[in-house]
Amino acid sequence: MGLFSSLLRGLVVRRPGSSGAGGAAGGAPGVLAERIRAAEEALQSVMIPGYDVDIVSGGLVERIRVSYDGYSVMVVLGYKKSDPGCSTCRFISSVAWAKIVEAAREALRAQGLQRILLVDADTGAVLGDYREGGG
Repeated sequence: MGLFSSLLRGLVVRRPGSSGAGGAAGGAPGVLAERIRAAEEALQSVMIPGYDVDIVSGGLVERIRVSYDGYSVMVVLGYKKSDPGCSTCRFISSVAWAKIVEAAREALRAQGLQRILLVDADTGAVLGDYREGGG
């Protein structure tokens, strides 16, 4: 099963900052909830270059989705939809954005997630280098 189809059948478990897991059954099973927490904590270690704020607190992580097997993750990243007066949003250049994407991928990989898909919230485009087998 491919990552896209695996994630489409997975649960939308959490939007960062929400207090619970919002799956189809009102909550994620224990293993998936733990994988989501681990993914969110990993993403909190990724800092926005030039600022003392992580990408979760800075609002760049819009959604985290984990497949039922717990080893595939899709993270929706975006910054253009936030407050137009946001200096953090205006700062993020393509070079900084590439660094954020790579750091996010490495942080998730360090948590044992095997297939990682990072997606731009505005365009739906895959961010960075994605390979089905080692993502």
